Amino acid sequence: MIPNEIAGKYELRGTLGSGAMGTVYDALDRNIERRVAIKVVKRPSPGDPEGVEAHGRFRREAQAAGRLAHPNIVGVYDYGENAEAAWIVMELVEGGSLKDRLDRKERFPVAEIVRIMEQVLAALAYSHARGVVHRDIKPGNIMLAGDGAVKMADFGIARLENSSLTQIGTVMGTPSYMAPEQLRGETVDARADIWAAGVMLYQLLTGEKPFEGGFSAVMHKALHTEPPPPSKLSVTAPQAFDAVIATALAKRPEERYPNAAAFAAAIREAAVAPAVAPGGFPDAGRLPGLDSEATVVGTIAPAAPAPRPAAPTPPPTAPARKAPVGLIAGGAGALAAAGIAAFFLFGSGGDGKQAEQQRLEQLRQAAEQEARQRANQAQPPQPMAPPTTTADAAPAISDTKAEVERRARDEASRREEAARQQQAAEAARQQETARREQAADEARRRAEQLRADLAAAGAAMAETPCSLISWSSTGTNLTLTGILRSGDEAVLRQQVATRGLPPEAVQMQLRSFNGPYCDALDLVRPYLAAPDAGPAAGLIGSSPLAKGELLRLSVTMPPHPSQLYVTYLMQSGEVAHLVPSRAEAPNAQLRLGDPSGSFTGWEVDEPFGTDLVLVFTSDRPVFAQRRPVLERAEDYLRALATGLKAAQQQKGRVAVQAVLVETVARR
Repeated sequence: MIPNEIAGKYELRGTLGSGAMGTVYDALDRNIERRVAIKVVKRPSPGDPEGVEAHGRFRREAQAAGRLAHPNIVGVYDYGENAEAAWIVMELVEGGSLKDRLDRKERFPVAEIVRIMEQVLAALAYSHARGVVHRDIKPGNIMLAGDGAVKMADFGIARLENSSLTQIGTVMGTPSYMAPEQLRGETVDARADIWAAGVMLYQLLTGEKPFEGGFSAVMHKALHTEPPPPSKLSVTAPQAFDAVIATALAKRPEERYPNAAAFAAAIREAAVAPAVAPGGFPDAGRLPGLDSEATVVGTIAPAAPAPRPAAPTPPPTAPARKAPVGLIAGGAGALAAAGIAAFFLFGSGGDGKQAEQQRLEQLRQAAEQEARQRANQAQPPQPMAPPTTTADAAPAISDTKAEVERRARDEASRREEAARQQQAAEAARQQETARREQAADEARRRAEQLRADLAAAGAAMAETPCSLISWSSTGTNLTLTGILRSGDEAVLRQQVATRGLPPEAVQMQLRSFNGPYCDALDLVRPYLAAPDAGPAAGLIGSSPLAKGELLRLSVTMPPHPSQLYVTYLMQSGEVAHLVPSRAEAPNAQLRLGDPSGSFTGWEVDEPFGTDLVLVFTSDRPVFAQRRPVLERAEDYLRALATGLKAAQQQKGRVAVQAVLVETVARR
């Protein structure tokens, strides 16, 4: 339903897009004949906290963008709301987003990347100067107009100075583009936008994001690992951009570029920096007289002039069958050439001269020997001997026949020996092949046995009483993660030894505790969430938490609609329901515990020690009635057992994760 306030002033011409949050219309402002885009959303009911938060984000988008007037920021012209709906009238950008082009695997030349980033950073410099931190810079929020202009959009989660709407209780931003301080739930400033712009620059240069995966994987990588330099992933990425990316993606905000203008200047400098050859010398191929394969050792001294060869003497008159003069002259010419080459190689005087004379003498003797051989070959044939008589020829014929028979026998023996050697070699080859196949079969058998042993060990250790342990195996390594009672890790290591497993093949990433939580863990163990499925839960901030600090949790929901339950079990034997029941969307990434409105957060107080948080998800309600905010652990566990049994009978999907919380009076 179009609000009357819109229909009276604007002519609607079509729908640009729609979704769960609302609809965006293509419209014309009748008064000034300007095409605009109008985003319309429904007003939430007062009892819908998620809807109230979404409405707050919508209003913030109007407030943030409305105070900004810049050619690279989508302009906001008007905002309005009534009892049923709220709307923003904004600049219409005819063209897709940068994400659309990246999704089509388009690659951008360096000049185009520089142009896009300069306009993005110009918009950020302008908004930062006016107290607006965007907090969700990503290709999907960068529009590319038909004329090529860059337009920054969607200030829905922007942080405004002097505004109370800075935290809304969920993860703010898109994980792949969130700075470490954002992921840790800390207060962010303009340098979080610098990080996100650095991620986008990396993606433009390489076609890939520097940190990929689900929320927990991205969070771990962004906090603890460094991405490969862009020049290592793309041959078209200039090496000078590696340092630019390293600064923009520094883990500590103070080590990044201080502002967007400094980031833009660094990009421009990297774009015009000289190329660096693999050896580290800029543009080595441009040096005159050197090709890419040349090796320069040192300075080359000018060569001494070669001695003038003596004039050749006329050949003496000789019979036609004597050795040709050209052959002898050729040998002498080769000898002279060898002498000249030796002069340049070894110099003159001293020991070098004596050694050279010895080499020249050897070359002269070799040339003379070659000349004599050629002359002998040119001598006329000798006169034939007189024919022999039959009596003289008989012994010769007899000798020849015996020689032929001897040679035949020798050839037969040689062939037999060769055949025997070939047979022996073939037999040896077959034996070696059989040995290798046997060794390979044995290695495969051992690998399969190890894989089976590791899987059996993982399944058995996951059933350890008073624990919540998940396991994964690569076939050569077993990894155990989770929590267990203090002292039981030694029991697990004894199991490794008893099963004959290599100790280095079993990695234990376990946290131990002391507390009255065994009954709860034994009850929920069959519902432990798989490592690659939701819910994934973790503590935001450093541990232990001191008195007065806030307990904050990050939760990633499973890939299907679910109810969320968050329960806090204390050393005192009491249970507090932090989130009694709340419907969440598939794969939702939540941030729990941040103050919002009248909610001041979950503040740490005594008694101090080790507490346990259970995070449940279920595709149907677990409890028949809403649980009290605070109750005794035995009452809660009794009701939980009944609810889990009913969910199992109805083939419901239930999953649980546990988080240990250490609290102290002071750090």
